[in-house]
Amino acid sequence: MIQEILRPRTVPEAVRMKSSPGAAYLGGGTWLNTLRSDELTTLISLEQLGLGRIETARGRCVIGATASLQDIVDAPAAPQAVRAAASLTSSRPMRNMRTIGGELGQCRADSALLPVLIALNAEIAVAGKKKPVPIDQFCKERPGDLILSVSVPQLPCEAKAVSRTSHSPRSLVVAVSFKDCRPVLTDVRVVVSDCRGQRLRLLDVERALERSALPSKSVIEERVGAAFAPEADIHASSACKRYLAGVLAADALHALASGKDAP
Repeated sequence: MIQEILRPRTVPEAVRMKSSPGAAYLGGGTWLNTLRSDELTTLISLEQLGLGRIETARGRCVIGATASLQDIVDAPAAPQAVRAAASLTSSRPMRNMRTIGGELGQCRADSALLPVLIALNAEIAVAGKKKPVPIDQFCKERPGDLILSVSVPQLPCEAKAVSRTSHSPRSLVVAVSFKDCRPVLTDVRVVVSDCRGQRLRLLDVERALERSALPSKSVIEERVGAAFAPEADIHASSACKRYLAGVLAADALHALASGKDAP
């Protein structure tokens, strides 16, 4: 049961407060406000820490942990793929409440934003760590430390999600990125999520594509389908998700290469 809300003015102060038993950081509160736990007694508000800025520096976009999804959608400095993924939370009131720090901390299975951050090889600045944590490592370890910001390179990236309606839980998310594609693909990443807990890079597909000319859509579809074994849900079978993942990945890679949005 929540007994108090603390409002630190500095990051070190917030970290000290978190060391108390039963304490949790409070950003937008969309998850904590629905959590029923006798162990959770103290919320530490991040509203006064100045962690909501979105700015660019040295070819990267740095998004503060308390920036809301709507802030990201409205920020011209944010990469287009990140803005598009944030906009997939179709309710504007929810976008105004949910933060990128909360998205990382909660690590929702059907998140559209996390596959994009993985595809872009984002880095997470965490209080108490001198070096940023790579997004792959962060999602694997899920540390409970205070997230300060997310640093995203300005690279070509495209993401697509499948859901029954705009407000339904997602069944599939695919995100792709590369550094260059002419004359060959370099630093290519292909990320898929079955929105049931499986969110992964298709490393075999990436290795096959790296340093090669962009293959036909049918070749990409076959490679992705062979490397991905998604879990079914009420909206789509495993075979359907596997097929769609190949189609969406192929469309996205070809769209990025041609400089056009994927259909």
